[in-house]
Formats: sequence, C-alpha cells, structure tokens
Amino acid sequence: MTGLLDAVNENSPITIIISDNSTTGMTGGQPSSAFGRIVEICKGIGVDPEHIHVMNPLKKFHEENVQIMKKELAYQGVSVLIPQRECIQTFARRKKAEKKAAGKN
Repeated sequence: MTGLLDAVNENSPITIIISDNSTTGMTGGQPSSAFGRIVEICKGIGVDPEHIHVMNPLKKFHEENVQIMKKELAYQGVSVLIPQRECIQTFARRKKAEKKAAGKN
C-alpha cells in the first residue's frame, strides 16, 4: 500500500496489478483481511476510480481484458488492475466440504 500511495502522490505513470485469489496463499489459505475491499482500499489511497478495474481472468474474457490492459498501460497516471478469481485450492476444499455436508442431510 505504501508504494501505491507514493505513486498516487507523485502521479506516476504506472499500472499496478493486484492478483486477488480471495485468500492468503503463503499461509495456507486463510481469508485475507482485504477480501472484498481491495477496490475501496485503492480508492482510499487516492487512485482515480475510473482507473481501477476488476477483471475476470478466464479465457472467455481474454479480449476484454487485453483491451483494458492496453488502455491502462497507455494512461499517464496511476491505474490498478485486479484480476479476481478464487484460489483453486480453497475452491476444491470448499466444494469437497459442501459435497460432504450435502451427503449428511
């Protein structure tokens, strides 16, 4: 966050990519305290909301994502791209738990 704040204060021509998989991967999948708040955090730091994009990193959205990336890479200010998708490991665990719970009913 400190680096992003510095970039905003200097109006640096930079595009930041924050990969959001809704978990803290380095610690075994605990929920992140930023879950669902990354956009608001970026706005609070001062990033122009027009230059904050949540993206769906699936193949069917590839062309749309490429266009967003091209636009923001050309922008002469601070922009933030947030590809957002649940961690595959936590997804598998959640689905397994749901299946197990459904079998008990």
